[in-house]
Amino acid sequence: MATKRQHFIPRFLQEGFASHTRGGAALTWVHRKGGPPFNSNIINVGVEGFFYTEGDDTQADDLITDAEDLFSTLVRNLRTSTPAAVSDSQLPRLISHLEVRTRHVRQSFLRAGDFLVSRLLDFMADEHAFTAYLERKLWNDPSIFRESLSKELAKQGLPQALLQPLINLSAPLLPAFIAQLRPNLPKLAEALRSTLPKALKDGAKSGHIRVLKEAISPETRIQRYESLTYSVVEASDGPLILGDSVVLFRIEGPRPYKAFLDKDDALTAVFLPLSSTRALIGTHEGASVLPPDLRQALARCALEYFIAAERSDANDLLKEEIGEDAALLSRAELEEIITELMRE
Repeated sequence: MATKRQHFIPRFLQEGFASHTRGGAALTWVHRKGGPPFNSNIINVGVEGFFYTEGDDTQADDLITDAEDLFSTLVRNLRTSTPAAVSDSQLPRLISHLEVRTRHVRQSFLRAGDFLVSRLLDFMADEHAFTAYLERKLWNDPSIFRESLSKELAKQGLPQALLQPLINLSAPLLPAFIAQLRPNLPKLAEALRSTLPKALKDGAKSGHIRVLKEAISPETRIQRYESLTYSVVEASDGPLILGDSVVLFRIEGPRPYKAFLDKDDALTAVFLPLSSTRALIGTHEGASVLPPDLRQALARCALEYFIAAERSDANDLLKEEIGEDAALLSRAELEEIITELMRE
């Protein structure tokens, strides 16, 4: 049965980054950008009320809970076995699951949506620029008119033969319609600005839960990770941290590390920190050495925080890089999307 407090970063994974135990409870150091690290019981880390639940619908949380026994046993074995190449059919499933379950994923989609909507509403509030765009769009793509009128004719039980005559009659009225619309656009933009954030947040949660209900380990992602060769590797460049993205992917291109893999990304490696002293690595070449910049990449691809088994000067410096590479799309990529929309 689902409980209110639901961990989006599994406790069985956080346990590998415990600083100490107290009365049977594991504690860890939580590092957030711009604030001092603090020591916390992992029961209070990576958790949110009803994160996987909507109303009475607990299916996603139930599926995750059922799978965690298998995944926790797998992680425990990886932590305690001798570092070496490892072959287990559940590894691609574990990676796929950890990639899609976190708050990092949900918040990243939400932040990208917030940015795009905000920029579009700014555009709408510029009544002259937006009406010029709208007039250009309607003239260049009359199918918008056609589809709306066709639906209205069907709704009224009128023959579709009236469609073209109506379009011909409506076209000369377009400039007058846009002129009437123009002064109302800033008010409409402000009204939407006050209501859309909640709608986006609710939509992000519903969409995330829907994906998890379909599969807590998406098959298309499992198939990508089945082609990798896995090894458990000891950390040699300092104690590892666990970012709130959990898993990390290395790809070809100018942005080498990502927390979420796109379908067109050329994957070269996947990393899963298991504890402060070892990690799981999967590569196409069977490499068994962790890159020297892994700690930095884990911090930069974390969205809000990382946890560690110790508080250190190195981690204090590292926390200031949190979020630098966490976004699903860079600011430049988002701006390009907006620019292309406005050009149409």
